Amino acid sequence: MVATLIELDPDPVADLLGLGDLPAHVSVEREASAGSGGRVDLLISVGNEKRCVAEAKVLSGLGLDQLRRYRDHFAGVPHHVLITLEHFPIDVPSSAGWRSVRWEDLLRALSRSSVPLVAQTASTWLSYVDGEMPRLSAGTRWNDLRDGEGFVIAMRARMAWVYRQLRPPPDVEHDLVSSSAGQSWVARLYAPARKPGYWVHVEAEERLSVQAYPKHAGDPRWGSVQGPSVKVCLMQRDVRTSADFDWTYLRSLWPTMEAARHDWVSTSANPKAPHDRAAWKQMIADGGPRHLGIGFGEKQAKQRGQCMFGARFQLPADATLGTIAAELNSTSKLLLELAALPYEVS
Repeated sequence: MVATLIELDPDPVADLLGLGDLPAHVSVEREASAGSGGRVDLLISVGNEKRCVAEAKVLSGLGLDQLRRYRDHFAGVPHHVLITLEHFPIDVPSSAGWRSVRWEDLLRALSRSSVPLVAQTASTWLSYVDGEMPRLSAGTRWNDLRDGEGFVIAMRARMAWVYRQLRPPPDVEHDLVSSSAGQSWVARLYAPARKPGYWVHVEAEERLSVQAYPKHAGDPRWGSVQGPSVKVCLMQRDVRTSADFDWTYLRSLWPTMEAARHDWVSTSANPKAPHDRAAWKQMIADGGPRHLGIGFGEKQAKQRGQCMFGARFQLPADATLGTIAAELNSTSKLLLELAALPYEVS
């Protein structure tokens, strides 16, 4: 639809998409091949010159290295744009060579078109988007869902609201990403640890299994919202196996973690890979607690080049969004403490 509107009248969005002044003969290719089976949503040309590559997102997240792969394939195109909803932001590092454009800004510009079909369609679309967005505030409870509303939209909107309230210290980065399972969204805070290759991560995600996400809220066949689970973990990056994860380093962080909170979930961790389980058992034998070691290991190391182990605490399902944001902002201070702790060189 947006490709059609742009072709009918590109002038209103020329600045947003880098099409130049009063562009003529604009064409938009949909699902353009981006190599290795990838397809970019929109490839916009002015005359015979490719001017803009645009990837449009609503509820879905980005695939592994998706933007980098598309950027590399269309390296000669001057503008690379990620279109996202204002309420559902996706972070784009400036180093990635992409810039963000909001759906709302794109539609607002098109609604000012001199072509009646473009203006009316964009205006109606903009009203629809506004009407579909949940109305949230600091006092909204996490589990305060209306029967029949879109469950995935409601959950993502909550996590996005919390994310927009994060105010971590300058040395702490934060972003909002889709989970590897693809339904829920994760608010993350992270900083490099003292040991090269390691980072301290705080990740908040709805505890309800993504396999149990219903289509609509109030569906009795599925479990109730459980509230955000907050992981505090040591992550190792740029690896292809979790076999070399430093469990001694993780155990050395535990006294600071234990002193910071008294509500760590005490359920025993359960690493899956044999080498992870053996290292976890050795960590326990050396004095670490059994619940230290939740996270992900060998599978994610092979798929995404990362492994991560630590502990978690659980926020109540009826916690307000303001309370959840405050908890994460407070936990960012613990994150910095952990990142600053020394490690023993083995």
